[in-house]
Amino acid sequence: MAEIDRLVEGIVTPDGRNSSVTILSGFGDWGARDTWPTWAGLDPAKHGQLAALVTLHASIDFGFALLYGTLLFRLAKGTVLPRAIALVAAALDVTEGILLLTAIHDAGSVPATAAVMGVVTNLKWLFLALLAFSIVAMPKLRKRVWGRLIRLARTMQFHRLTVTAVALVAVLALLPIPGVNDQMPDSQRLWAEGTPAPFIASSLVVPLIAAGLQYIGRLRSVLAWQLWTNHYIPDQPPRWRLWLVGPSLLLAALAISAVSGFPVAVGNWWQYWVFLAVPLLLLGISFLMKAMSIVKSPFGFRSKWDMRAHRPDRRRALDAWCGGDNLAVLLIGVAGMSLVRSFIGPAAMIIVDGDVARSMPSGWPLGVGGLLLFGAVLAGGAYPFRSILLHGVPRLFGPDPRLGFDQWPYLKHIVLALGTVPLLLLLFAPAFFTTILGVSATAVLGIGCWALFFGAVVVWAQQRQPLEIFHRVGLRANPFLSLMAAALALGQLNGGGDAMHVPRTDSRPASVERRTADVEFKDWLATSTACNTTAGKGKTVRPMLLVAAEGGGIRAAGWTTRVFSALAGTACGKSATLLSSGVSGGSLGLALVTRYAPRDGGEGKDLAAAAGAVARPDALSVSVGGALVSDLVAGGTGLLIPNRSRGDFGWHDRAALMEREWERQAPLLDAPFDPGARGAAGAVLLNSTVTGSGCKLVISQLKLAASGGAQPTSAPECLAEDGPPVSIDFLDQPNGFCDTALRWSTAAMVSARFPIISPAGRIRYGPERGACLPAGSFQAIDGGYAEGSGLGTVADVWGGLREVVQGYNNESGAGTAGHPYVVPVFVYIRNSPGVDIAAKVPAPVAELAVPLAGLKAKANQVEAGAWLQRLDQSADVCLSTECDVASRAVLGTLGGGHTVVVAPKSRPAVDPPLGWTLSMLSQNLLDKALKDELARTETSPGEEPGLGKLNAVLSAAHGETPG
Repeated sequence: MAEIDRLVEGIVTPDGRNSSVTILSGFGDWGARDTWPTWAGLDPAKHGQLAALVTLHASIDFGFALLYGTLLFRLAKGTVLPRAIALVAAALDVTEGILLLTAIHDAGSVPATAAVMGVVTNLKWLFLALLAFSIVAMPKLRKRVWGRLIRLARTMQFHRLTVTAVALVAVLALLPIPGVNDQMPDSQRLWAEGTPAPFIASSLVVPLIAAGLQYIGRLRSVLAWQLWTNHYIPDQPPRWRLWLVGPSLLLAALAISAVSGFPVAVGNWWQYWVFLAVPLLLLGISFLMKAMSIVKSPFGFRSKWDMRAHRPDRRRALDAWCGGDNLAVLLIGVAGMSLVRSFIGPAAMIIVDGDVARSMPSGWPLGVGGLLLFGAVLAGGAYPFRSILLHGVPRLFGPDPRLGFDQWPYLKHIVLALGTVPLLLLLFAPAFFTTILGVSATAVLGIGCWALFFGAVVVWAQQRQPLEIFHRVGLRANPFLSLMAAALALGQLNGGGDAMHVPRTDSRPASVERRTADVEFKDWLATSTACNTTAGKGKTVRPMLLVAAEGGGIRAAGWTTRVFSALAGTACGKSATLLSSGVSGGSLGLALVTRYAPRDGGEGKDLAAAAGAVARPDALSVSVGGALVSDLVAGGTGLLIPNRSRGDFGWHDRAALMEREWERQAPLLDAPFDPGARGAAGAVLLNSTVTGSGCKLVISQLKLAASGGAQPTSAPECLAEDGPPVSIDFLDQPNGFCDTALRWSTAAMVSARFPIISPAGRIRYGPERGACLPAGSFQAIDGGYAEGSGLGTVADVWGGLREVVQGYNNESGAGTAGHPYVVPVFVYIRNSPGVDIAAKVPAPVAELAVPLAGLKAKANQVEAGAWLQRLDQSADVCLSTECDVASRAVLGTLGGGHTVVVAPKSRPAVDPPLGWTLSMLSQNLLDKALKDELARTETSPGEEPGLGKLNAVLSAAHGETPG
């Protein structure tokens, strides 16, 4: 229902208002709510779309009301009043739905039933609150609910590995957080678009992991049955050799590297020694304690084990048995629900907008419907089907816990192999296997295999006594998982090693000569003559674009490249841009524009094809695989295990793996970052963020204002009076950064390192520039952490450039064809939806909440709207009336201002995700949004001009008709 409600929120009135079903169905006003006047302002076509979506939402809500009503009725068994309350609450929910269906078809006015619906909705919530109170107030019911919660908590604690694995998959697939959590659903939508291989892989991986978790659960349930029904106490001595496996592997890795030259390196010696020493230390202490107990030392250690048996608790044993089975099947249910979440939105779009289906392949609607139905069957039928199989073929589900430990002796070996082999494949050849698996299967396989691996280790040791040191402190088992987490945390106390996440460098030399902004302006004047525009009275003006590309993952890259492709459709648009500032995916888009839309018409090819290629799921898949396996192993052990990535065998963290996938899809990104290269985006400035200090780290083709740089006893800093404002120029030599020979792909990635998908990059610096002996390092993360629009950097550069342009416009002979007046236009390429939704007037809040409400004020001061206001007010570069009058030839078309916002408008559609893959559906939606934006040549009062008006300005430069 949340996915459908997001489509409802995309239906916007002409004056920029929208609403949602959630507002109607939540606790609020007792009369007609503000949603109804908003929807009354819709035109008939949009109201028809709204009615269809609300009808679908209400139909699903009927089923939900029936489900929770039944569950609450059963929960209140044996109590009359709570049962009656549960039935009334469910009945009120159904009544609410009927009233909603009646009211939604009354277009153009506030329906008469709106006030009644408000009363019914509030009564529903009051009855649910009354039910909660009755549960607390009635001892019998309270005891039952509390007892079930305790049983559930104990079962989840016993099967915590399976719970963790299923919960992680559920969070990635089901949590309805717009943006980042839309990545997996959008990658699954590719399955209906002619790429069935990842669907087949997921269809194999999910049941395979579920089977492994089922067998781990049964093997653990055997222990539970013995503990709580047979007075079982582990009677076998500790398995000492198990504690030597990890240290032996670490030592063997270095030995093999030394003997054979196998490229294994230690990226963090502290982490390496922690991981090596902890098990040996625990083993040594335990041996010592055991020896003392044998020789009857004065420390009081006893030689006899004194572990006591658990009190008989058959119910707890049954809970562990049933819980393990149910958790394994839950993974299949989650997989089904993820398909429902992925395809309910596209299915609803097909119903309300026929153009969507026409823009997709011919079999797409059938694929969407089939996968939606398949997901619903999986989600609803997993447990009934399991019950049928359990009664028909019980041995299929593993050993019977009642029959003891001597069953299925090789099952733990099979589970261990099932967990280990895929991890090794993902460790050494991630790019190859993740391309086959796809995003969803890679995530499930990585998470599930770690659960199977550690589960097999736990099962292997569950019949044995813990090490002496753990036994003496009262533990019944070795805390393997806690020790792994502690070792990982301890090794990362110093921030980890630099080598693991140092950005890739290129051995091919690139020019380090960079122009200052004033020199770049002079060069732009010589190359942008196609933008000369006749202003009347013999005067000539020339628009100069300064662009900011908002961050937003591959959605930002795709939108940025589409906008520049549209601009480059005119001769002026190819050269009108002086500079562009990018953040995150916007930086990747600017890199693609520079390489694939060069001003000189060089080696670049189709920009749209390159942008579409990098939006394929391969980069996200390999990043997920790297995060779950190679980076996790390196972070835990300190060892940098080499992996093969597109022909290169060496250490690649998940960021490097993504970069190489980008380079495979767009080969021109595999070239040195050249400060002298210019494309349709002009000089590019790619923004990153330094953790801790919050400074912007700018990889700039322009030389920014000089700063003092790194001193022998200090790091580069961003508050110097003579440096760029709150920024550090990465390529400025006095700053002493070491790894500056970047590729284009790597430069974009430094700006786009959004944890967890891509790690924080280690940017090393040192005072000895020639030898580059690192004195320390920064952690560089996504530029959006500091300022997500990119407009802040534009404002910083414009602050020094404004006087240059002003002086040029005031020179003798200005306003002629050879010396036109320059009119700055600030273009904000915003990829996030909602620009056309009017901001709601904030309502007064309770006095105690005022301090919290006031926190928003600081954030608003650095939002894109605030930057656009500042830039517009500082854009006056005319010192004469003639210049002002001539500038109106450009500014008149733009509504009198110097700012343009190019953004997709709201519509009842699935929003392209904030991530690193785009389905064909998402790409088509961006294409449609661009087409609508080009056609938007009229603006409402208070609305910023868009791409249509900007294109008209650029086309007027040489008499074209805007396309």
